[in-house]
Amino acid sequence: MAENVLQTLQTLIQDIIAPGVRELQVRVGALEKQIDTEFSSLKAQNDAEFKAIMAAIGEANAKSQLEMMRQLSALQQRVAVLEATRSHQ
Repeated sequence: MAENVLQTLQTLIQDIIAPGVRELQVRVGALEKQIDTEFSSLKAQNDAEFKAIMAAIGEANAKSQLEMMRQLSALQQRVAVLEATRSHQ
């Protein structure tokens, strides 16, 4: 009797449960590949967006420095004119 129960359980595991487990393993493997692909895609997109943002920040910084230099140059010219007029007085 115990042998029949053990054989029945073994048959049940081999015929019903084991194929289901194998199928689940295959499905999990496929999902892992899909997640890896999506993650790689998102990482590439984030890297590209980060580079674009950094480039925009660099460009804005360069424009800001250029404008500051223009204003400084204009102020230096005005100071030079004021100093020249004061020295002639």
